[in-house]
Amino acid sequence: MLRLTITAWTLCGTVSPTRAQDPNIAYLSGPIAPGQLNRMFDAATNRPAGIAALAPKTFEPVGSPNKKLETLYRRPALSALHQQLVVPVPKETPAYRRTFRIMLANPAKTDRWDELILRYSRIYKLDSRLLKSIMAAESEFDPKALSPSGARGLMQVMPATSEGVGVSAATLHDPRSGVKAGAAYIQVLFKAAWRIFNLKGVRYTDAPMWVVQRVIAAYHAGPKFLTKLRLYPSTRAYVRKVVLFYHSKVTDLRRPAAAAANFPSYSEAVTSSGSMY
Repeated sequence: MLRLTITAWTLCGTVSPTRAQDPNIAYLSGPIAPGQLNRMFDAATNRPAGIAALAPKTFEPVGSPNKKLETLYRRPALSALHQQLVVPVPKETPAYRRTFRIMLANPAKTDRWDELILRYSRIYKLDSRLLKSIMAAESEFDPKALSPSGARGLMQVMPATSEGVGVSAATLHDPRSGVKAGAAYIQVLFKAAWRIFNLKGVRYTDAPMWVVQRVIAAYHAGPKFLTKLRLYPSTRAYVRKVVLFYHSKVTDLRRPAAAAANFPSYSEAVTSSGSMY
């Protein structure tokens, strides 16, 4: 869950339990509210509280050189972080496989936002599968998703963070604005990681997995977790979830067919060296 402050919340409750299920979506095993899918396989249920908030002023408008975020935290010794994964590459459990089957049975839901994902992944130079994986883990493709802590929309962006990347918080439930805000913030995290880890000249889509996992962790728990060696159990569980979504067919890009055909499937995207891209 993306936010500038970490407050006590329920990891599996990103979707309001009172929100009616989309009547156009027919789940395999009967009516299942989208937010209930997370409860099937989340090991951690609570996020610790007490992390100090980052002031919105630490974020600069989209498009401007970000020279503040990466200077907020002491640069760690690369030997302490290099190639240390946040989580080992996880294997699917039966609960995950069941969840993926349910989602894949509803392409009208899982693929509905592919055009926006492709558009903003190109604008912000991100891997489209990573963007879709975070969306799946955050909101299960529900643009009306609202967390108890106030994160909103497809990418579950906090209002202050949205404003910090130049997207009005009032528009976060609009799919276009929600995807744009999430993609813009992911780019902010990648820019910070590139400066911290001296990756100048490397494309974001060529990032090694240990860097990508740290960006995912920072999206969940805050920018300082780009360099933290000790992470919350809930953050590790979140990284595991996003990586599993990335490995699954759920995050193949299928709409529009002509554009999606230019993007590789997961099996084609993993390099011989083990990079996710």
